[in-house]
Amino acid sequence: MKTFKSSLKALGAAVLFGSVALAASAPASAQSLSDVLAKVRQDANQMSAEDAARLKQFQADKNSQAASMESARNALAVAEGKARALSSEFDANEAALGALEAQVTAQAGDFQELLGQFRSAAGATMPEIANSFANFDYKDRVAGIAEIAEARVLPNRGQLERLPKAMLQEMIAQSEVKTFTAPVNGLGDGGSIAETELVRVGVFTTATADGGKFVEVKRGERGETFLEVFKTQPAGPFSSSMTKLARANEGDLVKAPVDPSKGNLFGILGELPKLSDRFQQGGTVGYVIVFLAAIGLLLAFYKMFTLFTMGNSMRATAKTRQAGTGNPLARVFEVYESNRSRDIETLELKLDEKILQESPAIERFNDIIKVFASVAPLLGLLGTVIGMIITFTAITIYGAGDPKLMAGGISVALMTTVFGLVAAIPLLLSHAVVSSMARSNQQMLDEQAAGLIAEKMEAVHGGRA
Repeated sequence: MKTFKSSLKALGAAVLFGSVALAASAPASAQSLSDVLAKVRQDANQMSAEDAARLKQFQADKNSQAASMESARNALAVAEGKARALSSEFDANEAALGALEAQVTAQAGDFQELLGQFRSAAGATMPEIANSFANFDYKDRVAGIAEIAEARVLPNRGQLERLPKAMLQEMIAQSEVKTFTAPVNGLGDGGSIAETELVRVGVFTTATADGGKFVEVKRGERGETFLEVFKTQPAGPFSSSMTKLARANEGDLVKAPVDPSKGNLFGILGELPKLSDRFQQGGTVGYVIVFLAAIGLLLAFYKMFTLFTMGNSMRATAKTRQAGTGNPLARVFEVYESNRSRDIETLELKLDEKILQESPAIERFNDIIKVFASVAPLLGLLGTVIGMIITFTAITIYGAGDPKLMAGGISVALMTTVFGLVAAIPLLLSHAVVSSMARSNQQMLDEQAAGLIAEKMEAVHGGRA
């Protein structure tokens, strides 16, 4: 029907087009109208054939889909039937399993209670054994105990004996000092895992066989335990003690470090700041104080050495009264010998002049050492003020909830104060020693000059008498 309506619409359009053409131009021939009508009929037949083919294809697809749907429904029915059968079988098996467990419980009696105690003891003991250094020497103990504790069947006697044997072995391991090989994280290339020979002191302390690095027990994300070298090794004599222990022969008595916390104390000792960290905590002010202290002590030691050698040389010259240029007293004698023939007043003035010329060399750098000794605690006070400013700034910005945020400023305040006092005390003592030695040498010059004047006066007065 639709095809017929389409044909009529096409025919009407053709007739209208033909009428317009006839009105606009000369009349067309009958042959041309016949061609148009034939063309319209041809198009109508072709469209009808295409519509019939589409309808046939749609009908075929509909039948195929209906067959597929029927097949799927049949498969679903079979699957549902199988599921109902399996569910029934599962329920039956659960009931049978419950009955068997009840039967096992009834037949086990006291043994079931013993198994409960065993599982409770295993749950409390396994973490201690897993975190023990001996666990890496005697392997597979935790796995064997865990297998029994998690099993749903009753264990035999041999399996139950694993727990007391493991506990007894742990107690024996506490008294052992031995070497063993185990993988350690952080000893390989790039911080990887490497098989390493270790020395174990009981279940408390473990280090590499050369005693150079201590290791600790770490727990992974999945609960597994492994050995890892301390990121910062504990300072002090611990490493050398472990080295001596590793090299000791059987029967030797040596001291060895023991960490009852199994590595926690060594970890804390490793985190303690070292001397280099203390210098960094002092900041710029701390470095300035250390620099001044070093310069001041160098000057003090230099002055002590020069004054000591000068004093010995002057004492030797005082005994011989040999004039010369080797030391201040010899130069004073040189002046005396050069002006022996002059009057007493002139000779005294010449000697005083020479002593005044020698005094600056004797007292050189004394004032600088004194200034350094006075400035060092003032710089320490300056560092204290700077540290408190840093601390209060951190409190203002971040609040007082986290003490670590204030630790930097407090460290600057305390360490600069320490540096100032540590620098000032030896500088003050050095200045006192240097000043005393300088006064001693100066006094020797004055005494010898006064003795020369006295001898001169005695000679003059004696000659007159």
